[in-house]
Amino acid sequence: MSRLSSSFQMEYGCPSTERSRGSSKSMSGSSKFTEYSNDRKRAGIYVWSAVVGLVSGLIVVAYRMTILFLETKRRVALSFVTHPVVNIVIWLCAAGAMGLVTAIMLKSSPHINGSGIPQVKAFLMRRIRFDWKKELPFKFIGGSLALGAGLSLGREGPSIQLGALTGAALTELTGKHEYQRYLVTAGAAAGISAAFNAPLAGVLFCIEELHRSVSPVMLTSSLIASFSANVVMWAFFGHAPIFGISLANVLPVEMYIVTIPLIGVASALVGTIFSRGIVWTQSMYRRVVPSEMLRLVSAFVVAAGVCLVVPALNGGGHPLVESLIHTERGPWLVAALIAGKLVFTLFSYGSGAPGGIFLPLLAIGALIGALCAFPFNELGLPEQYLPNYILLGMAGFFTAVVRAPITGAVLITEMAGSFAHFPAFILVAVVASLGSGILRNKPIYDILLAKLAPDRHDGAHPSPVTLYIPVFEGSVLEKCSTVVDKLPEGCILVAVERGESELFPDKDIDIHPGDVLQVVVDRNKAHRYKERLLELARAPSGNIEAN
Repeated sequence: MSRLSSSFQMEYGCPSTERSRGSSKSMSGSSKFTEYSNDRKRAGIYVWSAVVGLVSGLIVVAYRMTILFLETKRRVALSFVTHPVVNIVIWLCAAGAMGLVTAIMLKSSPHINGSGIPQVKAFLMRRIRFDWKKELPFKFIGGSLALGAGLSLGREGPSIQLGALTGAALTELTGKHEYQRYLVTAGAAAGISAAFNAPLAGVLFCIEELHRSVSPVMLTSSLIASFSANVVMWAFFGHAPIFGISLANVLPVEMYIVTIPLIGVASALVGTIFSRGIVWTQSMYRRVVPSEMLRLVSAFVVAAGVCLVVPALNGGGHPLVESLIHTERGPWLVAALIAGKLVFTLFSYGSGAPGGIFLPLLAIGALIGALCAFPFNELGLPEQYLPNYILLGMAGFFTAVVRAPITGAVLITEMAGSFAHFPAFILVAVVASLGSGILRNKPIYDILLAKLAPDRHDGAHPSPVTLYIPVFEGSVLEKCSTVVDKLPEGCILVAVERGESELFPDKDIDIHPGDVLQVVVDRNKAHRYKERLLELARAPSGNIEAN
């Protein structure tokens, strides 16, 4: 280990060659002490993960209640502004004022814009740093105002960021900096769990989207936080799923061959338009309205106007989804709602307002499923399966855009309330994911992450930080000696994490898929190093395992 200096060996507990020649008795005692130390660390992570889950649950529940309060007040206000011109002007001015307040907060804390999921990914990639003292309250207030004004955005993405910020806050307040990546991830899982009443989907989203690797400690800490947040959510909102859609019938397997391919392909086509539209809208909006303050104020005013003309398009789309079961609409009207919801969501997100796309994605997916029901009825399929088509559309469209099929299938399964429907959801998710891949539609949060500029650390004093690099199937990193040879200058391999054990990086140790490399780098260059190290740890381009 030529890259391991003696100072780093002492600081990070790496045994030197001389010390490794001690007696077997000494090594046995050292091994027991290390095992005991790791057990204590894991116990500490799990305890604090439960705390993060409870606190995140309270914050997300408060966020949800604030949005519900503002949406109720909006509906009351709109009942008075439909006729007199003065009342309409007052409503539009009030929406503009909310946009102005949000713009002022966004100027002070740029990382509160959008859904917040790319920011969480960037934080875990060491590209940005959280300023939770400002970002947590500003995201809460800004997201509430955006949805209160009627923009077509969701509360779920911001809930994930609020949970991650809670994890960062508790890390700083307790001084448990070595727990940071666990508690931030646990907070993100708690956020989606409390927002959707879907604890398993919260955990899977963190594994499939935020980290794309599985660590036993990370998995357990996320589970603990997710279920802790869910307990808080149950205490305030009960056990019912967020959508009042119950599936009385399981879709027969013989209907899969017709329904699943059509819904999956339709989801992939519309999902590709949506993902590319997000990038185009953001770019065009900035070009047409260069001033960030003016962009936000104009977006809030336009949303207020849409409330008056087409109220079905406002907000995340919760009432719209539930109305598909109880309100009869023709195919052209459903198609128009798909187009309107898609365009308004792109406009709302392109403005940079704090708010996510999770719930609008599910609303558009539900509309796609409802639209597909018309040809199914023409083919003589029973009409009683309309709720199944709606939920299949949700799973398909979510997966087509986010490219997280397991999360999409489990999320909709938890909403359906029974795992008897899981085979249909996972199949439509796979079809949608394959279709998006054929259309070269990249995962939306990867696209948004690439557009997020890293924080600058010019002149900052160099200090060490440990990066955790998961090794994937097909990686060229097969032995510790290979890792050391391929590490960029300035990186030091200090340990190999395998399951719940930490191995000293002896040159002859094999590296297995699923191992996590602990690499020490300069904090100021951490994001660049992490991106380069992840490229090494993944399968090379062209390999079937490549992401």
